[in-house]
Parts: sequence; structure tokens; C-alpha cells
Amino acid sequence: MSKPISDKPIVKALVELCHLHGVEQVIISPGSRNAPLIISFNGCERFECLSIVDERSAAYFALGLAREKKKPVALVCTSGTAALNYAPAVAEAYYQKIPLVVITADRPKEWINQADGQAIDQPGIYNNFIRHQCTLPLSGGHSDDEWYMNRMLNEAFQKCNGTVPGPIHINVPMREPLYGKTVYPEKTARKIELLTGDSQLSEEAIALLTSEIERYERVMVITGAMYHQPELKNALELLAKKGVVVLTETLSNLESDNFTGNMDRIVSTITEDEHLFFSPDMLITLDVPVLSKMIKKILRKTQPKIHWHFSNHHNITDTYQALSRIIKGNAAQILQQVASKMDEREKRFRDTWNKRATLSAERHTQYFDKLAWCDLKLYNILSETNLPSRQIHLGNSTPVRYAQLFNWNEEHTWYANRGTSGIDGCVSTAAGAAFGSDKPVLLITGDLSFLYDSNGLWHKYLPESFRIIIVNNGGGGIFRFIHGPTDTEELEEFFETKHSHNCEGIARTFGLDYHSCKNADEVTEQLKTFFNPSNKPAVMEVFTPNVESGKLLKQYFKFLKNEI
Repeated sequence: MSKPISDKPIVKALVELCHLHGVEQVIISPGSRNAPLIISFNGCERFECLSIVDERSAAYFALGLAREKKKPVALVCTSGTAALNYAPAVAEAYYQKIPLVVITADRPKEWINQADGQAIDQPGIYNNFIRHQCTLPLSGGHSDDEWYMNRMLNEAFQKCNGTVPGPIHINVPMREPLYGKTVYPEKTARKIELLTGDSQLSEEAIALLTSEIERYERVMVITGAMYHQPELKNALELLAKKGVVVLTETLSNLESDNFTGNMDRIVSTITEDEHLFFSPDMLITLDVPVLSKMIKKILRKTQPKIHWHFSNHHNITDTYQALSRIIKGNAAQILQQVASKMDEREKRFRDTWNKRATLSAERHTQYFDKLAWCDLKLYNILSETNLPSRQIHLGNSTPVRYAQLFNWNEEHTWYANRGTSGIDGCVSTAAGAAFGSDKPVLLITGDLSFLYDSNGLWHKYLPESFRIIIVNNGGGGIFRFIHGPTDTEELEEFFETKHSHNCEGIARTFGLDYHSCKNADEVTEQLKTFFNPSNKPAVMEVFTPNVESGKLLKQYFKFLKNEI
């Protein structure tokens, strides 16, 4: 570092180790206590520094960017409540296993709880949602300080980029003055390397798994939200060809004629008397979140005889209350080995699922012949329109569920914040992904999710190709069809939070083109040009009826069951 940077040695060491451990982008929120960090990161040409004011939005932006780049992204903020605003995205990153380097400036320890400004007790604020945390020494002037800090930071970065990656918290207390600069002699920080590889099972272990899976005819794999993984897809293809039922969700990013997609569309048709016909004797799951409550309910009730769960976590995840074996290692490689050794089985179980999938697809198509304008009609139009290849982000709560019901262009890739399933960061996450992606990004979100995170547009890093479709049904549409809220007098004010706002002013404020539609014909017409190249990102706000949308979705599931 030949340019002037902060004269605080601890900051110099931190910045150098960020670089050595793969950080290339730093998202900075303004402040004074973090001035040494701002000066040093910005003064180092190895980093791309971005400025985002709202810390909550900044953290979700970093999450989307890190997920897209598959590299750690650093966050830098001042002391006090600024650090607390990172918490929702830190929790989401923890459950999605996304590497974030959360760097919070802090007051010296002796001034905490002394009625001093912007001073809170920061160590441990992300305690339950962090892979590693440390507080750096204040001075950094003694050789032991430098050695101790180097050890702490190397350990932190190894946890951030480890077998199970995730966010780390580095708390940096600093005394005034904060704006001093100096030029340091060239000296490379010491990186401690950690050599790891894919954990492989022994031949004996593979033989054990193969003999176990061959004891059962009715075997099912369920996949949830994940990146596109060609190696895993190949392994699951081989299992499916040998008679295993592979259930996928839109967010699985797994498309194949050998897999059973549109999970909720199919599962919703299974009556209670049919549960056993569609339930596996053996269940195989991966360490990813599954959206469908319907399949979880059936499997918890019918209880598979054996359940394998692939996970490199230390904790036990027993989602279906039937867990019998945890398998650590590379799931794709292990499943490929098992699939290649196992014999083909009778395909009666798979045929049962395939026949029901065909029937539900026919009923699904029939339902839209005379369907009135509603949320479901909108998603049908989107799925049938030849949308250009996109990375599509889905907001919580209704967009992810509606998307599950339709077939889409195989060129799309799908993402959503399903680690904790909150609505609070969908705009910012999509914006971060759009900034880092070579593929154009489309966000489909509800009105509440968009309004909640509208500060996700409050920066200068939105690419011109970024597009947002807002489904404005005047409130939280999910509460119109989940069991419970519709029967309460508090529905509109406290659950649905009914409103009459539109998003045009927000779009205009942040410099986005704005379009609105109020019916199917207008949507169809707008989609003809909405994705055309332009010099601005764009929003399409689609207004749908709230009461009717909930009723028609409930009728849809009854129609699939042939009950109406």
C-alpha cells in the first residue's frame, strides 16, 4: 500500500487480510467512527468500494452480490445502531450460507455504557447468526497486538470461507483522532492457509448406503432452494432413471423431464386417504430450505422408515421428524457413486407421481380458460409469455408460492431469500445480484415487500437492465388464503395491512422508468416492450384485486382436486 491510508495499524492489517482472503468488494455506509476504515479501503486499489447509506439495505445488497460472485463481500459501518441494522441480512446470510465480512467500527471499551454518543455494547450482537466473531485490540502498536490480531482475523476468514460458509463479525474499536493518514512501508500481511478438500466416503460406506437404498422400492429425493449445480443434477438424473422420485421446486434450479416439478400443484391434489400411496419408505434430503408446507405436512404424518440428510453442519436438522442418518461430504459426488452402483427398481412409485403430475397439469390448464383478473392470472400470463432469459428474484411471501405453480422458460435462474423467509430485503438483494451479474435481473415482488425495502433503490449501482414487477393487491395477499387470518376481524388492519398506495413516486424519486397495468390486456401489451434495452432500470406496477385474488387461489386448489 503506497498511497496514504489510516494511520491506525489495526486497520491496515484488517484491510490487507481482507484482500488476501478474497474480498474484492466493500459496501460502505457513512459515519465518523468508521472513518479509518473508509479511508483505508478506499485508498487501496485492490477493492471496489460502493457507498450505500441505509445499512439494512447495504447488507442485503452485499448478500445478493456475494451470492452472485460466490466470494466474500465486506460491509463497513459506524458504531451504534448502524451495526444493528445489519442484523436481518446477517441472519439471512447465515441460513443461506453466504460469506459476508461484517466490519463494525466501535467506541473504546471504557466508553461503553457511559452515556457517550453512538456507543452500544457491540460484541456479540449477531451471536446466533454468525460463523465467527472477534473484537480487535485497540492499539495495534505492539508486536503482540499485531500477532494476536493476525491470528484472530485468519481464523475468522477461514470460518467465513469454510466448508459451511457464512457471515463473520469483526468489531473494531478505535480512539480519536480518526482521520489521520500515513504511508506504510511495503510489507505483506501473513495469511494462514487452510487446506481442505471434498470429504469422500470410503468404499465401505458407499457399499453400506447402496445396500440401504436397495432395500426400499419407494425412494424420494426432495430438493429446495439452491444454486444451479450441474454435478448434483447429473446424480439426481441417474437416481430418477433408476426409479427414484425426485421432487423439485422452482427455486431448486433443477429442470429435467426425469424430475417432478410444480410440487405444490401436485401435492395439493393428494387426499388424506391417498397419503400412503404417495409417501416414500425412504426419504433423501439436502441441506437447503424446502418451501412447500404441503409436502412437509404429509411426510411428518406418514413418517418414512428411513431418512438420509446430507449436511456439513454440526447441528442436527430433522425437518420431517424421521431422521435416521446424517451424511457429511459432497452430496453430489456421494449420490453419484450410490446411484451408479444401485440396481434399477420397479417404477411403480415414480409412475404414481407421474400420473398425478399429468392429471394436475391438465386441471391447471383448464382452470385458466375463464379465470377472472387476479394474482393467479397475472402469473399465468408471465409464465406463458416468452420472457427473455433472466435471473429472477422472487419476493416473500406470495410470489415464491405462485411461481411454484407454473412452468417457466428453462433459461431462467431463480433466487429468493428463503433462509429466514422475510420480506425485508428482497429489493436490495436483487439489486446487489444485478450489480454483480452478467445476466439481467428481474425482481417479482409484492407491494408490501417493495414498500418495506424501497431504500434498496437508494444508490447509484442499479444496471439499466434491472427490472421490477410489483404485484400491488393492496396489502399482504398471503393472509387472504393461509388458514387462520381470514376468519379474524383483524384481517385487513393488522394482518393484510390494507392500503391504497402506489409505487410511482418511489420509482420516479430513484430515477426508474415507471409503468402500470390494471388488467390482463394491459400486462400483455406492456410485456412486449418492458424488457427492451433502455437507459434506465424500470418498474411495472400491476394492480390486482385483493379479495378476489385470495378467493380464486383457494378455488384453484379445489379445482385441482376436482372438488368444484
